[in-house]
Amino acid sequence: MDAMNQIGLLLTNTIFSVLILLVWLRLLLQIAGADFFNPVSQFVVKSTSPLLHPLRRIIPSVFGLDTAALVLIVILKLVQLSALAHLSGQAVTPSLLFVTSIFSLLLAATDFFFWIILGMVILSWVAMASGGMSPAMMPLMQIAEIVLGPCRRLMPSLGGLDLSPIIAFLAIQIIEILLKSAYPQAIALLAG
Repeated sequence: MDAMNQIGLLLTNTIFSVLILLVWLRLLLQIAGADFFNPVSQFVVKSTSPLLHPLRRIIPSVFGLDTAALVLIVILKLVQLSALAHLSGQAVTPSLLFVTSIFSLLLAATDFFFWIILGMVILSWVAMASGGMSPAMMPLMQIAEIVLGPCRRLMPSLGGLDLSPIIAFLAIQIIEILLKSAYPQAIALLAG
């Protein structure tokens, strides 16, 4: 593979990954009921609106869930993977591309929540030590609460000690293991 193809792969992967992350953040901020007056939330909304507004005219929300954002995430991942396959000279079928997109998005979601929760834990320690909270911390905490809230309901109260991140990390790792073991089986079903 020559240098131009490598640069093309790098730029394509980076641009699409950032776009997917921004749309994903917007969807999660909406699910979490985040404060959209927060500067971080406003940046996410303003940067994703040009992509989402045309889709929202076609795809309605279902049960309050922004299905246009979900569809956009899948479309962006499909385009990313097909562009990467084209640049690397691989031939892929549409069904393989779709299954790979779904599994890679689900695995990316597990990684995302792992790092969000880890970041929230670290930032909460820093905030306690410094006595303040940054504007980025509130949306981070609201997104992490999507996973930590159900974990807290499963755990008995331990008098101020919050073990929900540990339960969340274990659950995330289990889901990741299950996804990684299901992917080859899904590919085998497509091939068979």
